[in-house]
Amino acid sequence: MGAVVVRAPLRVALGGGGTDLASYYREHGGLVVSTAIDRYVHMTVSAGSGGRYVLDHLEREEVDHPRDVRHPILREALTHHWEGGAIELSSVGEAPPGTGLGSSGAYAVCTIKALARLAGRDLEPARLAEAACHLEIELIGRSIGKQDQYASAFGGVRAYSFQPDGGVEVRELRLSDGMRAALRERFLLFFTGQQRSASQILGAGQVEEALHRLKELAGQTCAALEGDDLERVAELMNEHWEAKRMRAPGTVTPAMDDLRDRALRAGAHGVISLGAGGGGFLLVYSPDPDRTRSLLDADGVPELAFGLDDAGCVAVT
Repeated sequence: MGAVVVRAPLRVALGGGGTDLASYYREHGGLVVSTAIDRYVHMTVSAGSGGRYVLDHLEREEVDHPRDVRHPILREALTHHWEGGAIELSSVGEAPPGTGLGSSGAYAVCTIKALARLAGRDLEPARLAEAACHLEIELIGRSIGKQDQYASAFGGVRAYSFQPDGGVEVRELRLSDGMRAALRERFLLFFTGQQRSASQILGAGQVEEALHRLKELAGQTCAALEGDDLERVAELMNEHWEAKRMRAPGTVTPAMDDLRDRALRAGAHGVISLGAGGGGFLLVYSPDPDRTRSLLDADGVPELAFGLDDAGCVAVT
């Protein structure tokens, strides 16, 4: 087989983050609602020609054996999901890592999918997501949840219910055309300028009461989205902000509070932090997105434009 090209979408979490960690859902069950976005991890893989593994990611590696690969996701994926000998691999992401858009989970999903396709196999989304979760959580040992891998594998706007027995129920939300248009046009991503390790923040502490509240808010967010109630979605975004502040030290930083205040002064009705917090991107809902965008742009706040992705992780060649 020639070169295989795969892409995996990043995601925007709309509620329930933190309840997808095993330390919580094994006892209480978790619920996360998120949408995949049309910002991607892209990966090209092909059989190697010189007997060495040649890997281009944020750096370049050339090694004789997968165990010598420094990149942890590539090392474990090659060790556990590849038996075909040396390969050449290049990857690029459309957002910086450590910014709350699920880039690590998307990278794991993309790598496993690409290697399977190169071997002439394919994985349906649930199996792909579980393989990526196992790689990051069990093999690498990261203190993270499972939502990112599922959102990237499945795509779309979905609710993910994490069961105490480890099972995951996936439900696509029933959204009107108007709500889908609003998600594309009235929800904006702004960068705080700070990057962080989700594993370190999520491992720093979990306040059970806050997680109960986050799960409750996720369910209410699903209902508001399916009920075409944008102002209720905005209210819930703000309630998420306070619940996440309670969850762990460092979840909300002064820089994040400052950017949130500026967004609200610029006409936003709701602001939510993405991922583990501690920096990264903020998602902003504004009924007047052009005004909000213009005022924050004048303040030098970087925006990442996005649309929705419905396909999930796919091979594009």
